[in-house]
Amino acid sequence: MSYKVGILGVGAIGTLMASLLYPNKKLSLSLYNRSPKQQLSIFNDKKEKKIPIHVETSLPEKRKLDFLCICLKEHQVKNAHTFLAGLIGVETKVIVIRNGIHHKEALLPYTSERNIIEAVIDCPVQPIADGRYEQLNKPVLIINRTAFSELFISLFSPADIKINCILNIKTIAWKKLCESAALGAILCLAGESCWIFKDQRLVNLHKKLLQEGVQVAIADGAEIKEPIFIEAIQKKLVNYPPEKGSSMLSDRKRGAPIELGAKNQVISSLGKQYAIETPIHDLVCMLLEKTNNNPTS
Repeated sequence: MSYKVGILGVGAIGTLMASLLYPNKKLSLSLYNRSPKQQLSIFNDKKEKKIPIHVETSLPEKRKLDFLCICLKEHQVKNAHTFLAGLIGVETKVIVIRNGIHHKEALLPYTSERNIIEAVIDCPVQPIADGRYEQLNKPVLIINRTAFSELFISLFSPADIKINCILNIKTIAWKKLCESAALGAILCLAGESCWIFKDQRLVNLHKKLLQEGVQVAIADGAEIKEPIFIEAIQKKLVNYPPEKGSSMLSDRKRGAPIELGAKNQVISSLGKQYAIETPIHDLVCMLLEKTNNNPTS
């Protein structure tokens, strides 16, 4: 059986997903993006994967898809009504891959909850020259278990991606959020890559950001063992290659809106809701809001 699969949003993660799905000859793959793309290519182990496929920037008519992978950032979802309404049918299975928590809420006007898979991906993908991307390791995709999870998994080659299917994705989403918000905030404000963590003061700041995020996560129902988690993330931090960046840093360098609402801002907002003080995240939000209002290239 052949499936019609669409990807909405062909930035770093959308391009990665396209590279993973394109080799499957049992599906028809379509890509959708608000801005045109001249090429889609991604490097892994110094080998380039090219995706020779047209990217549609408008929808003159409604499409009928079996699966739609949404690879948009939180602020992009808010402006994607035309695409979401045109691509999501009654039986379309929707997989939403993005940072942050509460993935389903923005999609409920278009489909029922039973048709949505929430997903968290662990695979650093960085922009390089000419709109191309570099994939730094084998992707791990974590999805919540639904009636069609196994069917979605079958679209991929296990040699290219590891997919874990779990009952409750909240804890995983919160762990990824705490990690990416702490790293991204510091790199974005510094305007530099991970070489700056040679400075122990910044490692200590990273730890404080993690601690604030974990306290809010636990209050929100995530099951995180704070000391063990923080120790593991900080160990990763000091072993990152000096050139490693973050999506927030990439956005700042491109002059694009920074993904604040799905990261530090949600930690700050929920901290207030749960009466947990998050002074460093509050400060980060204030500073990055200014950066969002005045992006630099």
